[in-house]
Amino acid sequence: MRTLFVAGLVALAACRPLDDAAPSSVSSDSSKSASPPSPPPQQRPSRPTALPDFAAVTEQIAPSVVSVICTLPQAAGRAKRGIGSGTIVRADGLVVTNAHVVPLTASEIDVQYANQERVRAQVIHREPLLDLAVIAPDPPRVDQAPVVFRERPVRPGEWVVAVGHPFGLGDTVTVGVVSGLGRDWVDVGKPEDLPQDGFFSFVQTDASINTGSSGGPIVDLRGEVLGIATAVRGEGTGIGFAVPAPMVRRYLEEVLTHGRFRRVRLGIRAADDDEFPGRMATVKITRVEAAGPGAKAGLQVDDFILSVAGQPVHRVSEVAYLTQLIGVDGPIEMQVQRAGEPLRSVTLAPVEGL
Repeated sequence: MRTLFVAGLVALAACRPLDDAAPSSVSSDSSKSASPPSPPPQQRPSRPTALPDFAAVTEQIAPSVVSVICTLPQAAGRAKRGIGSGTIVRADGLVVTNAHVVPLTASEIDVQYANQERVRAQVIHREPLLDLAVIAPDPPRVDQAPVVFRERPVRPGEWVVAVGHPFGLGDTVTVGVVSGLGRDWVDVGKPEDLPQDGFFSFVQTDASINTGSSGGPIVDLRGEVLGIATAVRGEGTGIGFAVPAPMVRRYLEEVLTHGRFRRVRLGIRAADDDEFPGRMATVKITRVEAAGPGAKAGLQVDDFILSVAGQPVHRVSEVAYLTQLIGVDGPIEMQVQRAGEPLRSVTLAPVEGL
């Protein structure tokens, strides 16, 4: 931005020594009085002298990215090959990817590492409601390079680097920023391969994501994973989505500890609503299951859910995501509003199930 500084006009009266013996008069013309001094010029904000070192980030993260190759049986005994990406999360070669990258119909799954070595792998677990899956090489590997998941909050506008294997091209690097947070199934464009009732709160990015990129990491400038690339908006350009790192970590903890992802059940149904005074969007309870966690916490039909775990919510998808992120072990704190009553807090003890 160009800044224009305008100096104030200062009128100076010409002076001459006064003769004590001679009478004199001094004009008091206000048009010639001195103006206040001009303020000092403002400093222009400093600008970065160079872009971040994307090459260094790429060198750090590329060894942790693999190709995932699936063999999909077709009619007449023929087979089709599907290619996606994966992210190494443990030194023995354990990989997290998308559930849609390793469909149930796959007869064989291979993993190809950065050194081009290709090995057979098996699915340990897949969760369609998160679009996540865990696969493991058989036999296990040694001394692989696992990624580090970021724990700090993500902010729109941050630089990100995406690494994956789109269209089977091998290591492909794209760069962009975090474009938005909290996107759900509707924001993605209601894709058929993602379930409508999934627990989605995607990170949106304009780093290019294409067919085959799914399962690869989206990382910050430290090389820490912000999310796992999952989908693109079909009719858009530069609108990609990733499963956030907190949910990926939660999923891995559940699967590696319990052998499954324990889905949270609150015993309530809710709908997006715009009736709450002063808010354009909120969440309204439409059904409360008898003797369920919600009923035991005192929730009723027509209650409005305003926050979960201290975070404001405006859509049912946000409630679903945050409660699943907390998990079955809970507890889950909510702030709710009932017509004619003050805001109050409730504590739910969730149970496993849907």
